[in-house]
Amino acid sequence: MKMEDKKGQLAAKSMHVVVTGRIEGSKTYEGKRYTQVMTPAADAYSRPQLVEIRSKGRLGDKAEEISCQCVLGGFQRKAYETKDKQSGEIVKVVPVEHTLDLIEE
Repeated sequence: MKMEDKKGQLAAKSMHVVVTGRIEGSKTYEGKRYTQVMTPAADAYSRPQLVEIRSKGRLGDKAEEISCQCVLGGFQRKAYETKDKQSGEIVKVVPVEHTLDLIEE
């Protein structure tokens, strides 16, 4: 998963992330497992993040703490128009969905 950069230091591959947290639940849809993982908060004053990891198999049981490597991806949703509350201008919004796929070897 790690590779060496030009200076001989360890560097992560592009778009690879490590997710560490507690399993909150999971479901299966069209042959894939989707596991919701609650990550630790960055500090005492911020909220923990909830992410969903797509994989072929189970990552663990509910309330189990895990750490795994994933590939970050994403795609655009259908664009829509909305009115900007401050300027009153009609703006085009293109939502982007992020995905996390477990690196399974």
